[in-house]
Order: sequence, then structure tokens, then C-alpha cells
Amino acid sequence: MAAKLVEEGPWKGWHAWHARPEGRFVDGLGSVYYRDEPPGILSCIETGRQHSNALGFLHGGFLMGFIDVTMFAAIREKLVQSAAVTLQCSTDFMGAGTIGKPLEGRGHVVKETGKLVWVAGTLTQDGGETLLCQWHGLLRKVPRNR
Repeated sequence: MAAKLVEEGPWKGWHAWHARPEGRFVDGLGSVYYRDEPPGILSCIETGRQHSNALGFLHGGFLMGFIDVTMFAAIREKLVQSAAVTLQCSTDFMGAGTIGKPLEGRGHVVKETGKLVWVAGTLTQDGGETLLCQWHGLLRKVPRNR
């Protein structure tokens, strides 16, 4: 997942992931932006009707897909020599997401061993004021496909 620094527009200064379609699952999410926000990462994505459920709120599957992207954003610097796969992700849904507002994913590394990385964080809207989910996950480092 190559990231590109955004040089103009509303996301200026952020890094963009998936800015162009590559024929993968994450293309359906849309462009993801992230920046370091110690002690972890802040990732954001614009939301639209394509991310909604039948009730008109953000779909739980979309939220969980974005959590997975946020987990990888949080560990991206640990993946220079390897890749990683998600072993576990636990999500507590705590509120309904509003379509048309950016979705914010905050994540940080809790612990790292030789092959495992534990991460945790939240999904919010309204600049962190509206909590939608809290989550924690476990990722395993694996060799990169060459």
C-alpha cells in the first residue's frame, strides 16, 4: 500500500492510501487519508450513500473494513521488511454513523513481539466528539510476496 503525500485541497499535508483503484477490496471503501497523531495514527475517509445500511446509517461492514485499514496504518512503519495479516479484530459498536461526515479512525500499537502486533483504537465523527466504535486487534507479521 503505497501512500502519497497530498499537496493541495482539503487533505493537504495528509498521506493518501488507495487514491487510485487497484482492483482490490479496499477500492470500495474510497480514498483513505492518514497522519501521525502521537501516540498513534489518525486515519480519515469521506462517507457517502455507498457506505450506508438500509436504515440510512454507516454500515457495520464498512466500519469494520475501515478499522482494518486503520490497524494497518497504525503499524505501517513496522512493515518495512514484512507484510501482515489480521488474526483477530473485536469491535464494540457504540453509536450510529452519519452519512456525509468524515469518519475518523484512531489507532495505536499496544504491544509488539517478534511476529505479533496488538493494536487498539476508536472510530469517531465530529472531530472525535461522536464515538461510534471502540476496537482492538491482533496482526501477525508474515513474509512479503515477491
